[in-house]
Amino acid sequence: MAIQVPLSYPYSMTMQSNTINNWEDRIMAPDLTIAEYRVDNNIRHFHLTAAPIKHNILSNLTIEALGYNGSTPGPLIIMKQGQWIYLTVENQMDEPTALHVHGLAKPNPEDGVPEITPSTPSIAPGESYTYKFLCWQSGTFFYHSSQAFQVSQGLIGPFIVLPDSQHTNPYTVPYLDYILLLQQWEIPQPELGKVFPGTYKPNKFDRNPNYFTINGKAFPDTSPIYVRYGQKIRMRFINKSSSAHSMHLHGHDFRITAIDGFSRPGFMSDTINVAAGIRWEVEFWANNPGIWPLNGSKTFHQSNNGETPGGMTSRVIYV
Repeated sequence: MAIQVPLSYPYSMTMQSNTINNWEDRIMAPDLTIAEYRVDNNIRHFHLTAAPIKHNILSNLTIEALGYNGSTPGPLIIMKQGQWIYLTVENQMDEPTALHVHGLAKPNPEDGVPEITPSTPSIAPGESYTYKFLCWQSGTFFYHSSQAFQVSQGLIGPFIVLPDSQHTNPYTVPYLDYILLLQQWEIPQPELGKVFPGTYKPNKFDRNPNYFTINGKAFPDTSPIYVRYGQKIRMRFINKSSSAHSMHLHGHDFRITAIDGFSRPGFMSDTINVAAGIRWEVEFWANNPGIWPLNGSKTFHQSNNGETPGGMTSRVIYV
């Protein structure tokens, strides 16, 4: 079987150069974009625009959703421990919004939940606000709207803080570092058991989801995860949906490295339960060549409206 490998795959990477300086280059976000930024001294400046979008979770199925910078999930934000972030959020929707970075401790006025925290501003339609805080923790986080039902319509994105040089060594840096954000959607369909092509607006209350995505795509449209024999691969799973999603990789075992940014050394598993708001970081050695399923373990979550294979499924492919 011929495997088409994307040009972004870092073939030229020298494995001897396993340092924090090139960790950022090893981060892979299949089907997502990596947010552009401007550097000013020890500050990274980012800009996110919240707006209505149309998004294909399958080639023949489009949803009318909300997104950041034209996509859901929004672009991956990468920071380094000890840097400041200036994160400007522009609101192009017809209702107020705000942005919260989940799991990263910050000053109260920068927390982004104005309905509960009066010191945090609400961003009115047509306006923008710049959040400013120090990324003093390292780990896997995510950003999302403060409005719960804006999140269920797509306003969410991954946020990674890489450790500084004092908290890492050449043995802790993975060969490749994959970001996988899990979502679910309740999309109107005439009946179960079949995908009905078209454009639909998901139910924002999300009580009976029937489509499940990794980085905004459902199988078979999920982009594969490419590895080479002998590599140490990290995967970061992020979930904010109303359901827990148990994730399993065939043919390999996970070594848990962190949960919610906190180290979990010596913990092994082959299936992890990614509950709402939880972030898992796992590693595995690419020591079993082939093409392997990576999927949510719940049966309906492996389908598109009941049609299988589909849903929260991808593939790990050795090249």
